[in-house]
Amino acid sequence: MSVRDDRINYWIFLGDCFGFRLGMSIVSLSTIMPLLLTTLGASNLVIGLLSTLATAGESLPGTLAAARLRGRPLKKWWLLKVCVVERLFLLSNAVGLMLFARTRPHLAVAWVLTAWTMCTVFSGLCIPAYHSMLARCVAPEQRGGMIGWGGALSGLAGVFAAQAAGVVLVRLPFPQNYAVLFVAAFIILIATILPFAWAREPADAVTAVPAIPRSRSFGSHAFGAVLGNRGYLFAAAALAVMAFALMASAFYSTYAVRALGADSVDVARFASVTVGAGVVSFPLLGRVADKHGHKRTLQLAALCFAAAAGAALAVPSLAAVYVSLVLAGAGTSGILVSQNVIWGEFAPTAADVPAYISTSMLLMMPFRALAPALAGWMADTWGFPAMFATALVAGVVALSILHFAVPEPRTMRRAAAAPPTHARSFRTA
Repeated sequence: MSVRDDRINYWIFLGDCFGFRLGMSIVSLSTIMPLLLTTLGASNLVIGLLSTLATAGESLPGTLAAARLRGRPLKKWWLLKVCVVERLFLLSNAVGLMLFARTRPHLAVAWVLTAWTMCTVFSGLCIPAYHSMLARCVAPEQRGGMIGWGGALSGLAGVFAAQAAGVVLVRLPFPQNYAVLFVAAFIILIATILPFAWAREPADAVTAVPAIPRSRSFGSHAFGAVLGNRGYLFAAAALAVMAFALMASAFYSTYAVRALGADSVDVARFASVTVGAGVVSFPLLGRVADKHGHKRTLQLAALCFAAAAGAALAVPSLAAVYVSLVLAGAGTSGILVSQNVIWGEFAPTAADVPAYISTSMLLMMPFRALAPALAGWMADTWGFPAMFATALVAGVVALSILHFAVPEPRTMRRAAAAPPTHARSFRTA
């Protein structure tokens, strides 16, 4: 590709990194969506299903998508079609609310849950294509910074978007207020995906492949090839353990309120500190990833999670909570910058990236689902210190695995022109 093509691709992906997070912040899974379901009279169980549906919807369809992407020299047309459908399902929430929110709220709840489920399913179908394109369209030394700056800018814009969403919710009657938010989110999200039609995507080097197998058969081949990659397996183990280091991040504010007497002013400051930590750490960790590799960024993330839990455990005070929130925010930024990218870098060829991404999402799903529930159970049963201690140990273990057992995939590529013998392609497995 030419320098001009590289620049076009960089700005298209950067725009999506910024716009996707901004659009989703308007209908935030942690604030707006629970408030909407609460207003509709949904139970706590139904509200809790939102996160479960998001995790399952994004993780399960990846193998199907990878099977369909096999043999397609260009992935952008799949990405465009699937992402447009994803965004249409999000927009359909506005229709459901206008039809049923006032007269039949139970139907509105069912509509929202169904539309949300389908939205996350189609999101899961597009993720392998997105990372396959990223691996071929943006240089490895630019991906971290691009994701970091996109996250930082979207974090800043998200603060103002949240304020605007609050104004809409207060000034407009229900359900028009929520319908407006879904429409606004749709406009931003559709504006971020359409430019991919102009992406300069290089065709896969290998296009003459066998007929597309059934997704189950493809999944078996993909698992066999991916699980034969020793470095990848240790990286997967480290990130599975890191899920239990991350689990404490959602409880520092709750701990401050219940155990340390924090009031609403403190909670508002906590939110500001968390946003600020993300805005600063996103580009810094992105730069680390570009310069030293995504393994280094994940090591720093594990260290931050361990230090955050250690601070809360060692010094039971509001000052320590602020430290924990900053460190946890930095660790979360590291995960968002590097986790999915390093999966793709372990793939021996660009054509194998969808298989590595889809397999990784399936492998991580149970740990992502279990860790928050375990954290809540431990806090209720044995108290916050026990949960923080577990997170501290998990962070140290994850850091140790990354340091001693996980190779930097970028260094491996530079060391040999061909992939290592243990990193075989599923195409020849």
